[in-house]
Amino acid sequence: MTWTPTIQSCDSYLDDRTGKYDFRAVRYRAAAGWLTASGLSHDMTVVDVGAGMTELDYCLRAEFGWRGRYIPVDGGIDGVDLNDWTPPREAHFFVALEIIEHLSNWRDLIERMQQMALIGVVVSTPNPRTTDVIGMDPTHVVEVWPADLEPYAFQVSEEMFYGGTLSDGEPDALFATWRR
Repeated sequence: MTWTPTIQSCDSYLDDRTGKYDFRAVRYRAAAGWLTASGLSHDMTVVDVGAGMTELDYCLRAEFGWRGRYIPVDGGIDGVDLNDWTPPREAHFFVALEIIEHLSNWRDLIERMQQMALIGVVVSTPNPRTTDVIGMDPTHVVEVWPADLEPYAFQVSEEMFYGGTLSDGEPDALFATWRR
């Protein structure tokens, strides 16, 4: 099998991640809860953009009992560059957790996901009000503020997804949801 530089880069990035699922699961549970409240059913499709280790899929199935179609999209899975990626098909939901801060072209990704989402889009990103987004990870290229997401009609809330260790106990993440 031939590995592209994107796949190698993503694998290296994920190999450096530490911590347990339970630490990261806070964001997956928030997304799964919103998806469920928005009508997620077993006959629906969820596209996980920047899926990483596909832990959202685990959360949806093991903790929420969902049995629908899960489509992971990630540079480490398929070599995709999310700055230029266009969804090849419609899906009920698109989820992009902790990914847009890695993209210089994140606005286009948001627009493309909204165009192809039959029901909604969920996004999370570190909270620049309380956290040094660029300093916390060398692969972060942009801070995304609530005011940046609001023109796309997202409802944005501040949440605690990293345990407050990087934000002096303040809400360290933005959780943004959009419904068609």
